[in-house]
Parts: sequence; structure tokens; C-alpha cells
Amino acid sequence: MSSFGGKVALITGGAGGIGAATANMLAKRGATVIATDINTTPGTVLQSDIEYMQLDVSSESQWQQVVASIAQRHGRLDVLVNAAGIEGKVTAGGLETTSLEDWRRVMHINLDGTFLGCREVMPVMKQQGSGSIVNISSLASYYPTLYSVAYGASKGAVTQLTKSVALAGSQGAKVRCNSVHPGVIATQMIANIARQLQETADVVSTSSIQRYASSIPLGQAGTPDDAAALIVFLASDEAGYITGSEFMVDGGSHLLR
Repeated sequence: MSSFGGKVALITGGAGGIGAATANMLAKRGATVIATDINTTPGTVLQSDIEYMQLDVSSESQWQQVVASIAQRHGRLDVLVNAAGIEGKVTAGGLETTSLEDWRRVMHINLDGTFLGCREVMPVMKQQGSGSIVNISSLASYYPTLYSVAYGASKGAVTQLTKSVALAGSQGAKVRCNSVHPGVIATQMIANIARQLQETADVVSTSSIQRYASSIPLGQAGTPDDAAALIVFLASDEAGYITGSEFMVDGGSHLLR
């Protein structure tokens, strides 16, 4: 089990789900962890030694303030996990029903937020000569998303962005960047999707999502800790020769496509 003693990690989307699970796992392994989210307080219990900061990932100025504060107080920044994201409107998320407003909202958070995070931490990591960025994409980045075109497009863009960041980070330093692609993970996002589907009579309900989860080759939906374990590995020195790569954590769902 990798030790993160002496390392500083910044996690977005840290109020719950995969972000909170990753923050707790990194803290247990000795990292100094700063968890951020747009919410003023976390919705999930974080370890007492985790610092919590409010951050709207779509705000350039807030990103600059958060990264500058961490660099000033801790003198370094070793890990960035871009876990903040939204699903957008599912039942009105088709090509012909997605409004430009909702498209831009999803892109603003999922893509712009990831871009800003990568851009702002890169100078700090390059100055110290190393670092690891893990961007949370989605299994949806690989397949058509008929009822959530904005979400699928945003995650596809995150996948490509990750490769560009990885190459940029290798110029004169060893800053790595990889993407993680969760399938069905039991988070608030999945609960939100289920709620939206339930509100529309002509589409599948929560029970259908449960049936889908049971059809996953490993037989169930994943947990936030399942995703966090992969993220923490990619952030660790053990993954020091891995960059620009994509990793699925989906219980084998991609085998059914």
C-alpha cells in the first residue's frame, strides 16, 4: 500500500461520492489533503485532518486563489484529482431536446473545470519536477449517449484533454496525467439520474437501473471506494511510468457493448 507521506493532494468534487472517497483514502495513506466542492460543507463525512475549501470549478479566479493558497501554505502540490462533475438533464438530454443553456452548463463544469484545474496546477508541479493529475471521465466517453449528449460529449473531451495535459507535463518535468472511466458507481449522480428517469413515465425507473446493475459481469454497481482505489494507485509513485492512459472501473460493463 503506497504511502503519501509528505505529499499534498487537491481533490475537487470532494463533498461526496468518488471525490470524498478519494480524499479519505489519500488521507489514510498519509497525504495532506485539501478537498473542495461548490457546496459550503461536505455532504459526506471526511476525515478530521482533511481541509475543506469551497471551489466553483468553473471559476477561473477561484481556481487561481485555491492553488495559490495551497502552494503558499504547503510549498508544493503533488496530486490533483478532478472529480467534480454533473450529469445534466437526462430526460431532456437528447440531441433535439438539449437546450444550449444546459449544454453550456455541463461543459462549463465537466470540461472547463477540468481544464482550469490542469492549467493552474501545472506550473506548480513543473517547478517541483513532478506531480500526478487524475481526471475523472466516464464509460460514457466511449459510446453514444442518446439521452445525455452533453454529458457524453463533455467526458469525451476530458479524455482527449487528458492526453494533451500528459504530453505537456512531460516537457521538462515528470508531471503525469491519466483518466479514470467509471461505469455505474453508487453515487449521488446515479441517484439523480434515477430520480429524473422516475419522473418521466415513458422511460425506465430506478428498478430498471437496479436490473442493469445486476447485469454487470461482476454482478453489482461499484462503490465510490472501488473508483478511489484506482485513482489513488494512479496518483502514487507506483504508477510513476504511467501517463496519458485511460482506465475503466466498471465491473466489466464495457465487455457487453
